[in-house]
Order: sequence, then C-alpha cells, then structure tokens
Amino acid sequence: MTRLITIVLSLIAGISLVVGSIGLMNIMLVSVSERTAEIGVRRAMGARRSDILGHFLWEAIMLSLVGGVTGLILGSSGSYLVGALIEDLQGMIAVTWDIIVIALGVSSVVGIAAGIYPAWRAALLQPTEALRHV
Repeated sequence: MTRLITIVLSLIAGISLVVGSIGLMNIMLVSVSERTAEIGVRRAMGARRSDILGHFLWEAIMLSLVGGVTGLILGSSGSYLVGALIEDLQGMIAVTWDIIVIALGVSSVVGIAAGIYPAWRAALLQPTEALRHV
C-alpha cells in the first residue's frame, strides 16, 4: 500500500513539475517582451548576449527556487501533520537532508529548463530593434 501511494504521489509531483515549468516559461517570456526596451538599452550600452542570457536565466532559476522552497515548506508541514494525525504513519514519514537537496536541485533544473528559451530570445534581440519599443 505504501509503495502504491509513493508511486501515485511521484506521478502527481512529476505532472506538477511539468505544469510549473510551462508556467515559469510563460512568465519569463512575458518578462522578456515587457522588458524589450531595457534589453535594448543594455545591449546598446555594451552588454554582451551572454550577459543578457545569464541575467534572464538567473532570474528563472531564482523564481523556481522560491517556488521550490515554498513547496518544500508546505510539503514538510503537510507530512508532519499527516504523521501527527495518523498513528499508523508515525515514524514512517520523514523529511531528510537528502530529500531537501534533491527537491532544491530539481527545482533549479526546472528553472534552467524553463528559462533557457526566454533567455535565449532576450539575448538574440538586436539593440536597434529592441529600442524601437521605447
């Protein structure tokens, strides 16, 4: 029974990661489109494509890490609550450091995967084209 619950919850977590990464990518694409003039000014002032790419990629990673930490706090609290309410599960549910590291690592990877395309689009903007949006 425990193995079945673990598999089902793992599938739900996988689906939520995919949905979350799509949402993050959309947020980053909107951010790039709304900050086109800023990108143009930065490029005109001498910022390299790698600078723009790194900036937007870092922003996506930070957004996903904030979501990962929030999910980690809610998940830990929920598992503690379930363990406290159901006597049969006491001692079986534990949040260990390896789980925390894996969760934050997966969150970072999702941020990188979802942020690559928007960051790449931002880096490819030509300064003259981007400055027309001012």
